[in-house]
Amino acid sequence: MSEAQKTRIGAHREHVLKPDERKLLDDVEKYGCHIIHVREEGGLPGWSYTVGLYEIFRQPEIIIVGLKDDTAQFVLNEIADRLKTGLQIQEVLRQRELLGKVECELRRVEERPELRAVVEYATWFYGSDLFPVFQCIYPDLENRFPWEDSFDESWRNRQALLFSTTSITTLERDFWASHDPESSLYDWKFSGLPHTGVYTTKRIMGGDEPILYVYHDQDDGAWQFHGPSESKAESAALVCFHHIVDKDPSIMELIDLPPGWSAVRENVGCAWSRELTPVDSEQE
Repeated sequence: MSEAQKTRIGAHREHVLKPDERKLLDDVEKYGCHIIHVREEGGLPGWSYTVGLYEIFRQPEIIIVGLKDDTAQFVLNEIADRLKTGLQIQEVLRQRELLGKVECELRRVEERPELRAVVEYATWFYGSDLFPVFQCIYPDLENRFPWEDSFDESWRNRQALLFSTTSITTLERDFWASHDPESSLYDWKFSGLPHTGVYTTKRIMGGDEPILYVYHDQDDGAWQFHGPSESKAESAALVCFHHIVDKDPSIMELIDLPPGWSAVRENVGCAWSRELTPVDSEQE
């Protein structure tokens, strides 16, 4: 370990450390890296990543998306072991026997602000210093990658592809948005998933009316969002839950509204008044 590396780790040790931070530093010193696992949440896959590879080997940190913790642990440890014996990470490098008999491909992760939150512990470790991150991408069981013909599409939602040349799907957009403080997907609090369908009106989605009435239905837990005008079938719209929150972030104030209850306000910016919805009440 170089003096510069000792200086970074030593500088961290001069501060009061949390147990997980202390463990991270110990692993980087002893093994050359520490591995972080982030659980799946909000309909998005979990991911795992290394901390320390760039510090010790001057090789990129590695992230892998959508694998179980023990499987990801093996893959990332195996990559670290190969670095110790001279492996050099480069764009579209393929490696066999990281994951069964198939190949895995390494791609540079797109550099964007949200990445610092995705690899949060690496960001803490390196501070303001820049560090490269590559994604270890795995294929389907026939060794076909998501961008190749005949790829098994049932595998597509297993891993968000984080390099900039990929075709963007809802999975990638949601993955990055969930780490963007400006997005409603960031720290999503509602019990319903962000892409759950909710009922509203075309006038609200078009920006012509504010949301003044909210119903959380007792029977099926569905949500309804209405404006001051009478809601009729021809004006109804079914949209993703997070689109409503994007339209009006103040809806987040109702995350604890129980099923069977409704909320009303005089206008945007006013306090919500909550009440138990009468059993025979019907909203169109």
